[in-house]
Amino acid sequence: MEQAWLIPIKESINFIVWWGKEVPCTILRFTKELLLSFESNLQFWANLKLWLTIEPMFGDYTWSGRTIGFLIRGLRVFVTIIVYLLILISGGLVTLVWLILPFLLIFKTLF
Repeated sequence: MEQAWLIPIKESINFIVWWGKEVPCTILRFTKELLLSFESNLQFWANLKLWLTIEPMFGDYTWSGRTIGFLIRGLRVFVTIIVYLLILISGGLVTLVWLILPFLLIFKTLF
């Protein structure tokens, strides 16, 4: 049988583990799933490969078709990189704020 005075200590340790490990892992896992979801829609690697080989869009093999394909795919690659960076930065900031929040609350109550 567990001693009664150990129960609050174990619950406090469980809370600290939940706060410092489980929630940040959940946030980062959600960020990863969001990135994978966006990858299935934006297809960064496919667009990058086709952009670098200057493949035309919609089967238009003229120089104007290749130029338009190069410009549009270049824009898609650029926008996709920005979206990925925003998702990564947002996930990192939310995790960082979550970990710093107790210190901010303690600091606020002191002053």
